[in-house]
Amino acid sequence: MRKHTRWMRGSVSVLALALAVPAGLAVPAHAAGNIKIGVITATSGPLKSYGVAYTDALNWGLNYYTHGTMKVGGAKIVLSYKDDAADPAAATAFFKEMVGNGTKIIAGTASSGVALTLAPLAAQNKVLYISGPAKNDAVTSAANKYVFRSGNTSLQDFAPLSGIKPINGKKVVLFVEDNAFGAGNIGAARLFLTSKGATFQEIKVATSTTDFTPYAKQAADAQGDYIFIAWSNALSAGAMFTALKQQNVFAHTRPITGLAGTGAYDIYGTIFEGANAILTNSYFPGVVKTPTSLQLAADYAKAGTTQDLFTSDGVNAARMIVQALTKNPSANVDTAISNLEGFAFSGLKGHMVVRASDHVLVQPMFIVKLVKDGVHYKPVLLSTLNNVAH
Repeated sequence: MRKHTRWMRGSVSVLALALAVPAGLAVPAHAAGNIKIGVITATSGPLKSYGVAYTDALNWGLNYYTHGTMKVGGAKIVLSYKDDAADPAAATAFFKEMVGNGTKIIAGTASSGVALTLAPLAAQNKVLYISGPAKNDAVTSAANKYVFRSGNTSLQDFAPLSGIKPINGKKVVLFVEDNAFGAGNIGAARLFLTSKGATFQEIKVATSTTDFTPYAKQAADAQGDYIFIAWSNALSAGAMFTALKQQNVFAHTRPITGLAGTGAYDIYGTIFEGANAILTNSYFPGVVKTPTSLQLAADYAKAGTTQDLFTSDGVNAARMIVQALTKNPSANVDTAISNLEGFAFSGLKGHMVVRASDHVLVQPMFIVKLVKDGVHYKPVLLSTLNNVAH
C-alpha cells in the first residue's frame, strides 16, 4: 500500500531541514510577515492519486527550495489545503474562502473542469493561480495574466506523437472521457494530425460509466488504424482498457495513450502486451537524473513516500511559488506575475521555462515503453523531446 507522507503539515520534518540550499536560493535574513498559500486539489475521489502525488511533491519542494525554513525573504509560508474531489462547485467555494481571508497565491487542481472554473475567478479577484496537473489547454491563455501552470497541456502530451508514421489516409479513433480533459485531447489530436492526412472518429464516454462494453464495441467496429485513448479517471481506467482488449480492439488497431501513474503500470503492461502501444509521458520516477530528482528520490525513499506521474508538477509549483515571492515579501500579485513570466529553471525532469506570452510551462516530454521485470512492468525511456512548447 502506498504510504502518503505530508512533508509539511504543522511542523517541518528533520529530513527536510537537513537539505542543502539549491544554488541561487539563499534566503535573505530580514524579517517579514506570514504569506498565505492556498492549495486546492483532489485528494479523494477518482483523481485522488494525482492530487496526493502533487501535494506530497509540493510540500517537499517548498522545504527543498527554502532549505527547510518555509520562508522566502524572511516571510513565512503558511499553507492551507482543501480537497475539491474534482468538483468545480466545491473548488469554487474554497477559492472564494481563500480570497476572502487574504490569500493571494492559490495552487493545485488535478481536474481540467475545476481549473477552467477557477481560472476566470483568479482574474476577477486579481490573485495568482498556479494550476497543477489539469491539462486542458484553455486553462492558461494570453488573455488571463493571473493564471500559470506547473504541469503540461494536452497539446504537450500529444507533441511526441506528431511524428507518427504512417498517418496519411489513416483512421484515428479518439476514445476519450466526455469532459474537459477529453475535449482538450480531441483538440490536440486534430491539431497535430489533420494536416498530416489523418481522419477521425470520436467516441466520447461518460466519466461515470461502469459498463464499457458498448463503447469498446464501437471502437472495435470503427476499424481504425490507431486508437487514441485519453482517460483520467484512475478508478475506472482498468475496466475501460480491459473492455477494449476483450473486444479485440488492439488486435487490429494500434493503441496510443499517455502512461498513467505507477499504480497502472502492471495493468497497462498486461493489456498492451503484443499490441505495440505508443506511450507518451510527462514524468516517471527515474526518467532523468538531475540534482533535484536525485535528492527527491533519496528523501522519498527515507520517508517511505512513492513518486508518481504528477510528482514533477508539485515540485515545479513549489519552485514557482518561491520565485513569485522572491524580493516580494508582501506577495504583491503584479510583482509575482513579473517574477514568473519568462522564468527559466532546472526542474525535477530538466530545463523548464515559463512562457511569458501565455504562461505555458515549456518542458521535456517523453515516449516510453513498458517492459516486464520479474512479475511487474516498468517504464523504459525511448526518446526525449526537449523544450516542448505547444
